[in-house]
Amino acid sequence: MKNYIKYKKRNKGFTLIEVLIAMLILAIGVLGVAGLQFKALRFNHDAYLRTQISILASDIMDQIRLNQNDSNAYISNHTAPTVPGACVITNAITAANDLNCWHAQINEIMPPGSIANIQQINVTNNGVSNAQYNITLSWTDREGTLRNISYTLQP
Repeated sequence: MKNYIKYKKRNKGFTLIEVLIAMLILAIGVLGVAGLQFKALRFNHDAYLRTQISILASDIMDQIRLNQNDSNAYISNHTAPTVPGACVITNAITAANDLNCWHAQINEIMPPGSIANIQQINVTNNGVSNAQYNITLSWTDREGTLRNISYTLQP
């Protein structure tokens, strides 16, 4: 009976190696969760930037539609950061003011060195020539990869 009591007392509790192994497994799990959190933040920022770029393109498309008589004045390359001119919100529609306001938005939203390009494309359907506008926004993401989004509009 005496040996049984000694044996039971000896196996009580955890050993130091068991505790260290449990802490190692826990640390690896926490590092994995932290890595996933970091990737989620990066992807969330990329999604936010793409959303803002879509809003920029939609905004200039609407301005071109509103000012169809002077739509050729919108055609150009725009690089961020450029020093925008005065952006005055008025009821008067001018291409210069629209582009100044758009430049200000580009500088606030897009990363430095980004390019916003507006081109006119003539498309012929059944002998009828229609003007379309291609708006391409290009930027370099955090990993150094060049990203492009293009939108086509027919006013």
